[in-house]
Amino acid sequence: MTNVKVLFLLFFMFCLRSIAYVPKEGNVNASIGPFVSRTDYHGSSTQTKAPFFGDFGFIVNGDINDSGALEIALFHMQKVYFREENSKTIAEKTELMHITMGYRYWLSPLFSTSLALSSSYPMNQPQVMHTDFATGQNIDTSARDTVDYGFDISIQGELWQRDRYSVFADARYGLSVTEKRNEDGSHYGLLIGLKYLVQEKHPTLTKEKN
Repeated sequence: MTNVKVLFLLFFMFCLRSIAYVPKEGNVNASIGPFVSRTDYHGSSTQTKAPFFGDFGFIVNGDINDSGALEIALFHMQKVYFREENSKTIAEKTELMHITMGYRYWLSPLFSTSLALSSSYPMNQPQVMHTDFATGQNIDTSARDTVDYGFDISIQGELWQRDRYSVFADARYGLSVTEKRNEDGSHYGLLIGLKYLVQEKHPTLTKEKN
C-alpha cells in the first residue's frame, strides 16, 4: 500500500497549484494523456512483484449541470493478474482495453471525484510472468477471460488552464468484481491529462481588439 500512498501524495502536491474549472450545462471536454498503473497485489509470494506500466488514457466529459458531468473513459493498459492456490502463485500479464462509464461530481472548483462502471477486454493471449505450478498445471486467471467487470473511483484536480485548454491530474482505483478465488485483479493508477473544451453551450464573448 506504500506505493498507493506515494501516488496520492504526489497527486495532491501537484494540485496545490490548481486552476479552477467551472462546469456548465452543455460543455463537452475531451482529454488524453499518459497513464501509469499497477495491480494492487496483496499476495504472500516474495518472489512476485507487481510492476508499474505506462500507457495512455482518453476521457470525455459532458456537463449536465453546474456540479456534475457524465463521463466515458478508455484506458489502454498492460495488467498483471495474480492468483494463489495451495501456497503456489501464478502471475499472468495481458494487454487490456479498460472502458468506464459513470458520473463525475465537482466537490469544489478545484477538485472532482467520479464513480463509474468498468469493463476490461483482453486484446491478446496472456503471458505467464511467474508460476510456481508445474508445466501444464497452471490455473486460470482473469487474464484469460473475455471480459472483466468492476468499478472505477477517481479523484481529479486541475493543474493549469488557459483558454480552452487545461492540464489535470487524475488518481484512480479500478476495483475488479469478477476476480476468481484467491486472485488480485484490481489496480490503481495516475493519469496526467491534457483537456480541451470541445463544445461550449454558451460561448464566452471574445473581447474586441483595440
